[in-house]
Amino acid sequence: MALATGALAIAVALTGCVGTGAPVQTPRASAYPSAVASRLQSAVLAVSSASAAGDPTAAIARLDELAATLADARARGEVTSARFESITASLALVRADLEAAVAAQTDQKPGKTEKPGKGNSGKDR
Repeated sequence: MALATGALAIAVALTGCVGTGAPVQTPRASAYPSAVASRLQSAVLAVSSASAAGDPTAAIARLDELAATLADARARGEVTSARFESITASLALVRADLEAAVAAQTDQKPGKTEKPGKGNSGKDR
């Protein structure tokens, strides 16, 4: 559920990116060329799909690709600083959720539990 919320946060941050060929103007966003909107939306879909498939490690890899796509668009002046910061903040929230999911999966793997009686036996006194 938290991952879905995170994906929704990215989607909301990208609202206004739907391209019709012309830049989109929203009260909180600046112009987005449709090609940039399409690249960002595809990257969000890749993150969401990996997350929905229960593969948070793959979702993190897709999130890294999304962050790189966003940084590239920002460097070319296709995304404003304000929008870049807004999306980056959303990406951080999603990353935290995904990293928690990876940690939870790791903790649930067989053989990961501590064995009773394995501790300091007092031999090093």
